[in-house]
Amino acid sequence: MVNADAVEDRHDDEAAPAPAWAGRPTPDEWAGLIAEWDEIRQGYHLGDTPGRVLECARNVEASVAAGGPDTALWTLGLVLIGPYVIYARPDAAAEARVLKAMSAVERALGETPCAHDEHPCDDMPLDDELDNLRYVLEMLARPERDAAHEASLADEELRPDEDSENWFEGRMTREIWACPRNLAGFARAFAD
Repeated sequence: MVNADAVEDRHDDEAAPAPAWAGRPTPDEWAGLIAEWDEIRQGYHLGDTPGRVLECARNVEASVAAGGPDTALWTLGLVLIGPYVIYARPDAAAEARVLKAMSAVERALGETPCAHDEHPCDDMPLDDELDNLRYVLEMLARPERDAAHEASLADEELRPDEDSENWFEGRMTREIWACPRNLAGFARAFAD
């Protein structure tokens, strides 16, 4: 007999160790994930939100360990949705898993040399401004789109009453967002 509470509250360490995405997600699959992550961020996701957060954390760890090409997407996705298990629905085991994944990013990528003078993580915005991070995820997931297209989408969606400089201005390039040092910086800031 299955205890419904135990199944619903099952944590990552009780699930199969393999990531949910055995292969690379397609751009359309990424679009679906990003839409779900945005719903989680906004607080109206109707699916298994803790499960999605833990799935993302597992994929972060797997991608970092394998040097995977989707590490930037998984890492920035976890930056977007990880706070759910820390603040919205506190869960010590899930929080530990998210922080472990972010620590893995920082350890593996933090000392990677790069030629960039600055990174988006250097000027990390306030939490509510991270809502625009979905545009970065969409850009990284759609290699056929150019940076100018994505920047114009982000500019159209920004709140008109913002007095501060557009956090995304001049930073909408795949190279800068996927830079290992940038990912490590976001992971470090997330864990603080």
